[in-house]
Order: sequence, then C-alpha cells, then structure tokens
Amino acid sequence: MAGETDAIRELTDDHRHVEEIFRQIEALPEADHICKIYTDRATIELVRHFVAEEEFVYPVLSDRVVDGADLAKKGMEDHGRLEQLMRNLEDAEAGTVTFARLVEQLLIEVRRQTQEEEDLLFPRLKDALPPPTLTDLGSRIRRVKSVVPTRPYPAVPGVPPTSKLLFPGPGLVDRVRAVLSGWSHAF
Repeated sequence: MAGETDAIRELTDDHRHVEEIFRQIEALPEADHICKIYTDRATIELVRHFVAEEEFVYPVLSDRVVDGADLAKKGMEDHGRLEQLMRNLEDAEAGTVTFARLVEQLLIEVRRQTQEEEDLLFPRLKDALPPPTLTDLGSRIRRVKSVVPTRPYPAVPGVPPTSKLLFPGPGLVDRVRAVLSGWSHAF
C-alpha cells in the first residue's frame, strides 16, 4: 500500500517516541509525582515495541541474517532485563530515591539498547530483506501496536477506565504483554 512504512521505520519511530517521553521525564523536578504517569507511558510503548520485535522481527532475523539467531537471543535477553526493571519501577513509590534510581537506570539501558538496534540490528535486517518484506513486517508491527492504548489513564477525570490495562491485578508490564500476546498470533 502507498504510504506504508517498513518495519525499520516503524521501530525507529518507536525509539523516537520513547525518547520524547524520556525527555519529558528528565524535564520534571526529581520528586515530581507526575513522573509516574510518564514512566507508565514509556512502559506501555516499550512493551508494545518488544512484542512487535519478538513476534515479527526476531524470527525473520534468525532465519535470514548471519548470526541473526544470536542477535535475536540477545534482544530477548535485553527485553527480559528491561521488563524486570519496569516491574521494579511499577512497585517503587514516585518521588523516592529508589524510584529516581530506577528511572535513571531505565533511561540508560533503553538508550543503550536503542543505539545497538539502530547501529547493528536494523542495517543487517535492511540488507537481508527486500523492501516488500520489510513493508509487510511494518504492517504487522502496526497492527500489533494498535491493540494496546498508549496511556494507562482515562482521558477524562471522573470517567471510569474501560481498558483491561487499568484493572487491578498483575503489573502494567504483564497486562500489556498479555493483551498483545492474545492478539499478536492472529496476524
């Protein structure tokens, strides 16, 4: 389809969006409790990105790129570490030293992984796949990402949340992943 972006562009756009959220976090005073809202937004965006890579990019990378299986394995391990970090962040109280330390660690680790993807993984993927395949992957990634809302809070105060993401139970990381995994196999 005309105007569709490929997988690399979709994932790079995710990186830019998360970086913008990170800049908003860094602009807040250290003890600002609104930081929790921004970290939840970043968590949702990151999990969406991770699931898209795991479902569509890593299998292709493993099949078509020399050492791609090793790159995919490393990516999965990085995702696991980052998701644990985000779970720890969910449990920390905003405005505390622990929360600030976890936010700082998240920003550092995500930026490192983003740079690795853009410098190593994306060029190899681009070299290995023809443009139509990359565009098809981009479409699949967009569909998966569209399943989960970008904000864990209702848009209007006083309106009860309707998304599964807002109900009590497992943490935000696990709720986002559960919603995505239930839908991602249908594509």
